[in-house]
This record gives sequence, C-alpha cells and structure tokens, in this order.
Amino acid sequence: MPSQISEVRPDIPYEQIASELTAILDEVPPLEDPAEFEQLAVTLLIVLEQPEIPAEVLSAVLEAIQARRDANAAGVLAALGVLAAEPLAGQARAGVQRLAGEGIVSAAASGVGTLAVAEAVRIESASAELLVALLARPGARAAQAAILGIEHQETAGALVDCGLTSPAPLAEARELLDGVDGATAPQPIRADELAARVLAAARQAVQAEIALGHEAGPALPIISLALTGDPAGLPRPEVLTPWEDDDPELIVDAAEDEQGFHRMMDKLLAELEQHAKATHPPGGVVWQHGDFVASSMMQWKGGYDDGRLGRWTRADLAEYLLEYFPRKVSVEEETLHAVPECVRAFLGFLDKRGSLSGEPLQQLEQACEQLSDEFHDRARDSSHWGLAKSMVMTMQTEGIDPTAPGALDAWMTDFNARPREQRDAIIGPATDRMTQAAGLPAGTSPHAPKQRAEHRKAQRAARKRNRRR
Repeated sequence: MPSQISEVRPDIPYEQIASELTAILDEVPPLEDPAEFEQLAVTLLIVLEQPEIPAEVLSAVLEAIQARRDANAAGVLAALGVLAAEPLAGQARAGVQRLAGEGIVSAAASGVGTLAVAEAVRIESASAELLVALLARPGARAAQAAILGIEHQETAGALVDCGLTSPAPLAEARELLDGVDGATAPQPIRADELAARVLAAARQAVQAEIALGHEAGPALPIISLALTGDPAGLPRPEVLTPWEDDDPELIVDAAEDEQGFHRMMDKLLAELEQHAKATHPPGGVVWQHGDFVASSMMQWKGGYDDGRLGRWTRADLAEYLLEYFPRKVSVEEETLHAVPECVRAFLGFLDKRGSLSGEPLQQLEQACEQLSDEFHDRARDSSHWGLAKSMVMTMQTEGIDPTAPGALDAWMTDFNARPREQRDAIIGPATDRMTQAAGLPAGTSPHAPKQRAEHRKAQRAARKRNRRR
C-alpha cells in the first residue's frame, strides 16, 4: 500500500492536517489481515514520528481515526499501539479501549505485532551478505519475508537495503530462502544471531550516514519489533522519501552505453503509449505529441544531464524548458504549444510507474505551469536557438522539409553560396552565444576536437559522481 503522505504544513489547522493524513482510510474496505493494519500504521508513522510534528497533530490524528468508529479504526489504532513510540502508542491503545467499550472491535487486531522469526538464512558474496528471514504469526499459514542487505567493502558492514514483502503462503515465501546467483549457498542462522547482525549493520549505517531506500521506512518498525521485541530496537538510518530515491533501472550513461540508453528509452516510450491510452483523451495532445516530447526530455537527461531518467526537479524543468528545448529542439507550432502539457503527462507517467524521484509530482506540475509562458516566448525567439536549430527552422520557413532525402545537403550548398551577411542573419546569434559560452573572442571556434573530447569526458565523470551522491 503506497504512501500518499508527503509533508505537513504548519500553517494549516491541526484538525485539517489530521483529516488529510487519515484520508488514506477513506477507500479502504473492511480489513481482515493484521499485516494490512500494520502497513497503514507505519505509513502514518512516517509523518507522525518526524521530530517537527507538534503533539497537537498527534492527538488530532488519533481523534480523527477514533471518530470513524468502525473496525478498521480499531485495527489501525491497535497497530499504532504496538508500532509507535510513547506517548503516541499509549494514546492509541487508549483509543482501542474506548472503541471496544462501544462494541467496536476488529477481529484481526489481535494479530498485530505478533510477527516472529520462523526461519532465516545468510547468503554471502564477495563484498556483501543478504539476510532473509521468514516472519510469521502464531498459527498462520502465511509469512512475510524480511530482506536485509549488508555491504562490507565500502561501508564496513552497513545496512544498505531493507524491505518487507506482503504476506504469502509459506511454501511460496520459502522460495526466497533458496539463494541468489553468484553467492554462496544459503546458511541457516538463528534468530538471536540474525538480530545481532542486523543491529550491528543498522548501527554502522547510522554512523556511516547511509541513506536507505524509501521502502525501508515502513519496513523497519515491523522488522525491528519481530527481531528485538521493540519497534525502536534497531537504530534508524536515514530513509529517503519516495521522490528522493532513484529508480536504478532508469539510470543510464548514454556516452558509455548508447545502445542501452536507447533500449531504455524505447521501453519507457512503449509504456508511456499504453499509459496515455488509458489515462488521456483519444486524439488529445498527449496522444499526438507526448512521445516526441518525452523523447526530447530523456535525450536531455541522458545525453546532457545526470543520466537519471526518472529524477526531475524544478531546476531540471527550468533547464529543459528554458534552455535546452529552445536551443536544440525544432518543432512545428502545434507541437510547441503542447510541450508543457506533455511534460506534465510524462512526469505523471513516471510517478504512476513508481520511478519519479527528485521532487514531488505536485511541485513539478506547478513548476510546469509557472514556466509555460516563458518557455513559449524563448522557444519562439530565434536569439535562443542553437546553430543546428537555426538552420532547420530557416529551412522550414523557406518551405523545405529537412527530413526529405537530400534536402539538407541541397540547402546547405545553397546556404554556403549566400552572401555572408545573409548567413550571419541566420546563424549569427547562435555562433555568438556558443563563443561567449566558451569564453573565447568573437570569431574563434568554440571547441577544437581535443577540447570537445575532454568536455565529454568531464561530463561522463560528473554524471558518475552525481549517481554516487
């Protein structure tokens, strides 16, 4: 159950904050599985246990849950009672008792907080180890797998991955104990040794300032309770928010693996097409121009920026819309008009896919809206066009299709035969800007071949540094 909670604004009344936080319960059907109550509780705790949250908000949230007066409310309060820290846990347990006094109970609530280690294995590789533990409730025929990765070579034994699967039949869950390719055979490990290893690795992650992926946020309290008997028994490393956590599948290096970059682009564009058909009106601008705009966004990200196709910030959007697109991308007016909407559509697709990182979707959508007018002004202003775009746009103005066979060569021959003042009128602003950007005197070639090669090498190194941050 993905979290829809992002941040709490201090200028909103506490009751409204509580209403927004507990809205995740609005469309939840009657629950019968303790794991579902635990997942709802830890989703709320991601926000409620932030140090800047005032006590009034905590009380308002518990009151809002109790006011629902149904079995789901009783179950969520019971889960908060075992997974939250004091005094929130005690207040939640008191809420359970008040509802029970009114005859409102959840049959599944008795199972919350009862996960324990049924069996576990340790799988070693050259520089890391993987701990897999099956966590089960008393008498249950299902189990959840806690998967914990510890890295030894660069972090001296820090916890670097932490996740918890949904409940599955025991036989299916045991398949995760079979091991992984390239590692040693799984070795059984006792529950106390497992807890000691995870405790030491979590402590090292805190000391080494290792940030875990966002999946660790809801998993850690549940795993900690199962391993140590205390939801706060494991040290808590920093956990990235969903929009800070990059999708590793979408990290590319177009300079070193151009084919892999284009394969990933093709995959995303195919998925985008299916998403657009399911979520956008037939024949609308996203159907007509979304593929082209998304391609240009990924070309910029992969070829010019950090190579993280799913990471977008407001600064990224400003760079793409106000600098890269006006300078590099040649389009007809119909496509140009559709660009901001198609950018929003691509970001929404990445978010739906679970691959959007950088900043929350709502902030990015607002940035698109705010940048729209300036984008259109700059994209239509030839003083912002690059050299190649200046030529292509001139060809289109003169009624020539640049994509027609032989058209570009014929036009270039004609262009080179024109008087210098005519050529300068077309490409002068672009060449002047290139020269200024390079810090060279007017009339100097911006980049000699050796300089260009060194520039590309520096870009690749910068992208690699960015990905290690």
